[in-house]
Amino acid sequence: MKPLEGVLVLDLTRFLAGPYCTLLLAGLGADVIRVEPPEGDLYRGYPPFGGSKGTSLTRQMDDDLGLATLHRLRGKKSITLNLRTSAGVDLFLRLAARADVIVENFLPGTLEQMGIGFAKLHAVNPRLILCSISGFGQTGPYRDWRAFDPVVQAMSGISSVTGYADRPPVRCGAAISDTTASLYGVIGTLSALRAREKSGHGDWVDVAMLDGSFFLMPDVLEFVTGGGDPERRGNGHMNIVPFNVYRARDGWITLAAVAPREWHDLLRAIGRPELISDPRFEPSAGNRRAHREEIDALLQEWVGQRTTDEAAQILQAHHLAAGPVRDLRDLFADEHLHARNMVVPLEHPVHGPIPGAHGAGMPIKFTRYQAGFDQPAPLLGAHNDDVYGQLLGLGKADLDSLREQGVI
Repeated sequence: MKPLEGVLVLDLTRFLAGPYCTLLLAGLGADVIRVEPPEGDLYRGYPPFGGSKGTSLTRQMDDDLGLATLHRLRGKKSITLNLRTSAGVDLFLRLAARADVIVENFLPGTLEQMGIGFAKLHAVNPRLILCSISGFGQTGPYRDWRAFDPVVQAMSGISSVTGYADRPPVRCGAAISDTTASLYGVIGTLSALRAREKSGHGDWVDVAMLDGSFFLMPDVLEFVTGGGDPERRGNGHMNIVPFNVYRARDGWITLAAVAPREWHDLLRAIGRPELISDPRFEPSAGNRRAHREEIDALLQEWVGQRTTDEAAQILQAHHLAAGPVRDLRDLFADEHLHARNMVVPLEHPVHGPIPGAHGAGMPIKFTRYQAGFDQPAPLLGAHNDDVYGQLLGLGKADLDSLREQGVI
């Protein structure tokens, strides 16, 4: 049994923030029905691709699917529906009357233009929860602005403190504004489901990528509020020293020593315990910040004589937070991630496991319940007969007519 079994979710999402939210809901056991236009989602035909011959940046076979689809649509069902038609809107409202949750990430106001805004949805199903993920939220001066991840990283302040002081601001390499919005969407949806148990009423969950990204920077906010100046320090930290990456003989390691005890443990680990009493390195943030270059040079000298594995093992043995800098190809073979079922094979809905294709496993684990992405991404409209038949009672003749009209 999975925690969200019995929860029916209609998925109107696109791109990344929305589909990743509903992917997690599916992994938690919700019955997620992906609603796609009859021509299919953009990412079904977007490179890179996966299919019977493996993965490639170009299509090798006609039925190859975009890896974004194969990765982000796992565990979901697919139906087709043209929401630009009145018949399509009517069908959607009938589905909404049976659903628990709808997740969408259109520009604010789009659902209202379609005729399926929250007021209309709530009228057909007062228990329904609508989760809307957008760049700037349903209210505020930027409400109608368009946004993708780099825009939000820039406007939230993340880019201003990422990179090096003598170079332009830098976007974080991971799409953190998109993917953390997914997490806030899941949190908001689960909270609304819990509240519904008490009140009997649904709600509208409003998730803004800008809000969430701003929320991601408590240490920067606290430092600046306390009188410090925001800085781009590369891999360093404005306030904490040491906090950096250091080159080993075969790569790089990262190290952070935050508490006073950890500074003493670090000096013992590198064979310099005599520096514990050195007033220059008094274990307070202010003193260590003033001698940042000396500390980094000291650590670089020690790390540079060792491999990444040797340095990490010694530092961890002294109870210090340190580890090697790895790329994704390293992580695909990482024994710990495999032990945690976090590196999983990607499957094609027709051909099964795709040679060389990896996906991320379910990051939430339970003792009592199951969780995971145990079904491949579906073919376009693969569940039309199932969903429209079982939920709405439509027969073959009805579905054939809807197809002829271009509704599904």
